[in-house]
Amino acid sequence: MYVDTHVHLYLDAFDSDRDAVVDRAHAAGVEVLIQPAVDVDSIEAALALCDVYPGVWAMAGLHPTYLDADWMHDVFEVERALEDARILAVGETGLDYYWSRDLEDVQRRSLRRHAELALEHDLPLVLHNRDAKGGEDTSRDIVEILRDVAPTHRGVLHCFGGPQWLADAALELGLHLGLGGTLTFKNGGVGEAIEDVPLDRIVLETDGPYLAPT
Repeated sequence: MYVDTHVHLYLDAFDSDRDAVVDRAHAAGVEVLIQPAVDVDSIEAALALCDVYPGVWAMAGLHPTYLDADWMHDVFEVERALEDARILAVGETGLDYYWSRDLEDVQRRSLRRHAELALEHDLPLVLHNRDAKGGEDTSRDIVEILRDVAPTHRGVLHCFGGPQWLADAALELGLHLGLGGTLTFKNGGVGEAIEDVPLDRIVLETDGPYLAPT
């Protein structure tokens, strides 16, 4: 069987054909679909679908680009949701400096708290990582924060795109690498970055409805 470790099934993009999407996934052998949250509302939306479709599960977390001044209150809601047995992971959290770096300190503090919650609840941590074009600041900051919280973690570096040093660091931290549509992007560099990564440290994801393969 296959597991889609990262699919936003609750988004409006699936409203017209959500049943068909799940049916096609099951027909293709994808028996488990795990939904990352991006904010408090999406946690509830993902949990609602867990009761509709067999094999559908949820995460609880705050996406870095959805953070605001009230982020600590939202983290309390994440922590409350982690008591639900339908929640399989903490995420998606992480860092994103692509659009703006105005809240980068808030992003780093949020990531640290999510990492702590994952350890406290013995759940995997699912990490978003998107840097400003051509940069590696988010990658270095994520590695530094995780190392500071604990020497190893369970979890997934979602939508892994390299470089190779980050693959090495992720493996050292105990993480798996999530691969999806970006693996097919021309000149994406993903293939080269994962040449030495063992298959048992790779998981599959679609990030649907985003990142469709070429």
